[in-house]
This record gives sequence, C-alpha cells and structure tokens, in this order.
Amino acid sequence: MLIKGILFDKDGTLLEFARTWRPIALEVINRLRKRYGLDDSYQQRLEQAIGLYSQHIDSGGSLSGGTNKDVALDFLSVCSFISDQEKFISWSTATFNEVASELPFYPIAGVLETIRRLKENNILIGLSTADSLINATLFLKKTGLYQYFDFIGADDGQVDPKPAPDYMYNFCNLYSIKAKEVGVVGDTLVDMEFADKGGAGLKIGVLSGTGTREILEGQADLIISGVKDIFLDDKLIWGDL
Repeated sequence: MLIKGILFDKDGTLLEFARTWRPIALEVINRLRKRYGLDDSYQQRLEQAIGLYSQHIDSGGSLSGGTNKDVALDFLSVCSFISDQEKFISWSTATFNEVASELPFYPIAGVLETIRRLKENNILIGLSTADSLINATLFLKKTGLYQYFDFIGADDGQVDPKPAPDYMYNFCNLYSIKAKEVGVVGDTLVDMEFADKGGAGLKIGVLSGTGTREILEGQADLIISGVKDIFLDDKLIWGDL
C-alpha cells in the first residue's frame, strides 16, 4: 500500500486526553460557575453535559470529539438562562484557549520519536483536530512536534471540522496527493467517519484515547495500542497491505 501522508487526530492520539483535558475542562467550568454565580448543583450537570465523568470521558461527548462551539452549546443546554448565546460561545472558546495556555499538555509516550521516524521515511504529516487552531498550534509547539508537521487542520471558524472531509481535501490539494494515498490515525468513530468521507486509503484506530477496541472494531482497517506501534520491527505496519 502506497501511503504518502498521514493525518493524525490530536487528543487521545498524540496527546494524553484525560490527563490533559480533564483539568482544563474543570477549570473552565470553575470559571463559568464564578462568572454566573452558579451553586454546586451545576457542577456535575456541566461536567456530564460535555461527556466528563469521574471515571471516564465519553468518546461521543463534545469534550472528546466536538469543537469549542459544541462544548459551549452543551454548557448552554444546562445554563438555559443565558440569553446571548453567541457572546457565551465566544467567552467559552476564549476561556478554553486561555486555560489551555496556562496548563501543561502531555504527549503520549513514543509520539515524538514516531513522528520523527515518519519524516525520515518521507511521509507528509498533518493534524486533523476539532480543537481550535490556537490550541492545536500551541500543543505542537509545547511538545516539540511543530517542526515535523506539514499541515494543521483545526477549527478556525471557517473550515468545517471533522467529520466533514475539508481537512483531507485541503491536505491533498496542498501537496498534490490523492486521498487514497493518505492514512488517518485516530481514537474515535469521528476520526473513522472523517476518513470515510474524505476517501482515505487507510484507517488506523488507536486505543490510547477514549475509543475502545469494541468501538473501533469494523470501522478501522488496523487497530493498534498507540502511535508508537505504527512501526513494527522497524517497518511501517501497512507495508504488507
């Protein structure tokens, strides 16, 4: 199989999702409650509205797979008293960006080395995330990955986010490659749906995020524990496909 480029999901694929985003989300909720004077009864409702639970994070929730706008709309489903929704969405997005800049991001073990090795194999590397462009770029720079990425597909308020195929089209057009020459690596069904809609040649599911083998089985062409397993005995795992 000829793969010239890979589009990586970020959260749960390159980034330790729960370790990174749980404290960020909790701090945003804390600031939301202070801003609107909300009592303790709102805490759990706000957490669960975005898929945040004490023992897990829902892979289908907005925190895991949605945009900043999706998260804000879920907050609004709890805070129905807020009348100016557009203003709140802007505030929520800005607050997430602010808190993310203050707290650490944790790359998954082996990611940096794997990305470096892919570049050595002349693979084009892109990012495909529902997160904001600000946070996506911040993550890449904080973790030392930025220099290896040829493309950043993120929520900039203009391009439709995953699972819409826009990131795939833009990546392919930028480097004059075909979608069937692109592999998509991600931990959720949104990533697999994005790959299908974009016509990707290869779908790789990883178990390092919120998705499970049961969720990804039948949707991904290959399922691996994490990005580091893209190489097996110094060979790319799709080499014999």
